[in-house]
Amino acid sequence: MRIFLIFFLLFFSLHASFAQEAEKSTDTEQATPKTEEELRLVSPIGAVVRSAVLPGWGQFYSRSYFRGSLTVLGVGGSIVGAFLAQRSFSNRYDAYAEYASLNPHDETGVFERYDYANQRFKLRTFFMYTGVGIWVYSLIDSYVSSNFYNATSLIQSIQQDAQDMEKLGIEVGATPSQFYFGIVKTF
Repeated sequence: MRIFLIFFLLFFSLHASFAQEAEKSTDTEQATPKTEEELRLVSPIGAVVRSAVLPGWGQFYSRSYFRGSLTVLGVGGSIVGAFLAQRSFSNRYDAYAEYASLNPHDETGVFERYDYANQRFKLRTFFMYTGVGIWVYSLIDSYVSSNFYNATSLIQSIQQDAQDMEKLGIEVGATPSQFYFGIVKTF
């Protein structure tokens, strides 16, 4: 029991002296202090909801700016493409309907105009499905991006804690067969 008490007192006295030494060293060093915002994790469900409302917003929320920009551009381009293809389809279909009513016996001319209008219809459908596909991708990617951001933030926090522990002179490690904890002090 005495050995345990001596070890306990020795450990806390060393810990207190290392803590005072660490406070002095952080005052003199120009370390970048971590703010609350840097350590804040993002919610994967919140990112998915944001991407459901506005594609790309979830990626921006999880600080994946490049993919968020690509998503916004992809969905925006699909919407513009579908709108322009719809206008072209409407014009071509009206031209087909007018030609078919004026020249009902000219089958080749009627079919040519119908095929041209049908191509615009297919193009509009392609743009609509592409936009929906990019939106679904945005939902999935925002979930994955937020989890990746959280993992990266936690790894950086753990690395910073390990560096702080090294400054205090505490060594912690693990091997497959043992876990060790030691105090290192150089004189």
